[in-house]
Amino acid sequence: MLYLGEGFKKTDVTGMGNTNPLILKTFVTLIKKCYGAKNDQLQCQLHLRADQNEKEIRNYWSSELNLPLQCFKFVYFDKRTVGSKTYPDYKGVCMVRWGNVAIQRKLINLSKDFCERIISMGA
Repeated sequence: MLYLGEGFKKTDVTGMGNTNPLILKTFVTLIKKCYGAKNDQLQCQLHLRADQNEKEIRNYWSSELNLPLQCFKFVYFDKRTVGSKTYPDYKGVCMVRWGNVAIQRKLINLSKDFCERIISMGA
């Protein structure tokens, strides 16, 4: 279910982006425990506001997701936010990618099947 709502569906990788570490921890745990993803196969991208500290936010997400800093390869700063202050607790959007489209398809189909079963039970 989580993947149907939050996962990448229009790309050729299994991935998810979110601001909530709990959601991403769940996703990372799922692909590691159920599908055998390894840390060196994961790539993380951060989408930050213009006034955020890249090193601080990389360290935050690395710690939260229990992933090495080497996984955090890309950082994008939103130029539209120049001059506006970021809320103190906002840590940007972290996107976790794993280059396995077959797992993406499985997760989407499992989610759809689950939804269809719930709907078929009626109100």
